[in-house]
Amino acid sequence: MELTRKEYLDDVQTRVSAARMSSLAMAAPLESGSSSQVKAKIVAKQESKKTEVKNTNQKIGLLHALLSVGALRPAFAILTKFAWAVDVFPELADLLLRVLKHSLEPFYETMSNKQRNSNFLRPRLRFGPSGSMQPAARKSLLTLWAPTPPSTTNADFVFFFPDWADRIPMTVTLDDLEDVIEPIMQFVGIHVSRDPLFLTKFLRLGRQHLHPTVRLLRRQDFNCISV
Repeated sequence: MELTRKEYLDDVQTRVSAARMSSLAMAAPLESGSSSQVKAKIVAKQESKKTEVKNTNQKIGLLHALLSVGALRPAFAILTKFAWAVDVFPELADLLLRVLKHSLEPFYETMSNKQRNSNFLRPRLRFGPSGSMQPAARKSLLTLWAPTPPSTTNADFVFFFPDWADRIPMTVTLDDLEDVIEPIMQFVGIHVSRDPLFLTKFLRLGRQHLHPTVRLLRRQDFNCISV
């Protein structure tokens, strides 16, 4: 694991150095040199790079499998020891966001008081030479990939282990945002931007959670001013 982390940090430094060199190449040439020489060096350096393949890591593979089937306790035990793993393997953040979405979705639907239009999930009518035609029914296909891939025109993908959500803690009250959602989000970190829809829902509920406190503070300020 330490070797994996060292390789990741070295790769980050290499990309930072390459970005600086690219910015230097875009600048105006100095009097003592020419821009063609600088560009030639950069091109030669880029051509010398070889395609790097991530080494397979058994602990990361185990962590991926545990998060996929909803075994959060052993997965969090590994993440607590190797918190940097989410930065090296962003697909782990997708699995954590999958857990967070499942925990938050029913409570958000209740708080928003909005009914989802099922027509958005149905394929539309097709028009051909003989007029409108009903689209063919989608087939359900099992998949080992998590999060589940989006549906296609002909197939709906179903995760092979449907009981993965049985051990996911569910959000029931606004206080659970602090007790359930936020601790898991600490593992995700900045990678929460990989799912803007979840982030929007979380921020909306967070605003409702903080609204009574903000209103109380405003009332106290008003009382202090009036006195």
